[in-house]
Amino acid sequence: MVTFEAVATHSTLIDENDFFRHYYNSEALFRYDSNFFQLKYSPTKVEFELIETMHWNFSEEYDLTHVKFYWPENQGIHPDTLDYLNQEDYGLEKVELYSIAPFDFTAVAENLDISIHVVNHEQLDTFKSINYIEDKIISTSFAEAKQPFYDKLFQDKSITFLLAYYKGKAAGSCIIVESTEGLELDDLFTLKEYRLKGVAKALLDYIIKQATPKQKTVFLVADAEDSPKEMYIKSGFNYEGFRIGAQKAIKGDD
Repeated sequence: MVTFEAVATHSTLIDENDFFRHYYNSEALFRYDSNFFQLKYSPTKVEFELIETMHWNFSEEYDLTHVKFYWPENQGIHPDTLDYLNQEDYGLEKVELYSIAPFDFTAVAENLDISIHVVNHEQLDTFKSINYIEDKIISTSFAEAKQPFYDKLFQDKSITFLLAYYKGKAAGSCIIVESTEGLELDDLFTLKEYRLKGVAKALLDYIIKQATPKQKTVFLVADAEDSPKEMYIKSGFNYEGFRIGAQKAIKGDD
């Protein structure tokens, strides 16, 4: 069974105590999921305020523009803590973990209009350019900060970039992170003009085919409110659990 412990943070665990684990990446300060506190239990409001102060002070000292907290897997937020988060204008999220063994995957007929390629040095700029379009949906500053981050990920031997082409045009991409727990699928997307053409499904099919000879489980994290998770369920992915997060900008973060 896969848990959220298997999800790549692209950061370093720099502190751990009875209350939380602290993850930090000095080269990706913009990335909330590389700089956060993973709580070990669901704190009351008073307890959370103490933990929040520690995170807040660290973020200000090390030029982070945010604080972010994750609650333990499959645990909710204490009612008085939830009231506090809402009063302080925290953004809340719920993400869900899905996994599949290769033999459970429902493959689709090959679409000759779509081709999947492992990104090499010649294709890296194309990968980065279409991801810039997708990342810009969050903000321009986020998209710009993430461009050199892709360069660093590309050098990691455990990470593979995939590009999907539709009729010869770059249409979508995803990132695969290989670990002892399996193959993690991250940042899967299709450009707006190529959606509903089977691009995402073709990427999934390709990844499962790669996982089969390695006897690796494939897993991913999906937003609980996103419709793409329905595609994963139809493809045979199993729901493993949920995790709740809370985040807040503490400086100008456009």
